[in-house]
Amino acid sequence: MQPDVTKVGAISEERRIAWMAEENGVRFIPHGWNTALGLAADLRLASAAPNTGLVKYLTGSPFIDDLVETRWKLDADGMLEVPDGPGLAIFLNMDAVEKHTGEHFR
Repeated sequence: MQPDVTKVGAISEERRIAWMAEENGVRFIPHGWNTALGLAADLRLASAAPNTGLVKYLTGSPFIDDLVETRWKLDADGMLEVPDGPGLAIFLNMDAVEKHTGEHFR
């Protein structure tokens, strides 16, 4: 099962999908390909789900790499660290958000 938090109805709905996958013996691997926010949410959900240790993720995407102040970095084993802190535990690079959305947020 590879849901994307930005496509299935947000965090609560993806959590329900993870529970259904677990109840039915299906592996849950979130599909964090859209944005840095979606990837952060998918990482949080994957870390809380007992039947996964992975998140499918796209490298080289400006909507993932540019939107955060601290860029995502794969460790020596090819894994991403789950951000530590409240909420999604990421900080947005507002210059990049404005660049990619054409909106001014400050």
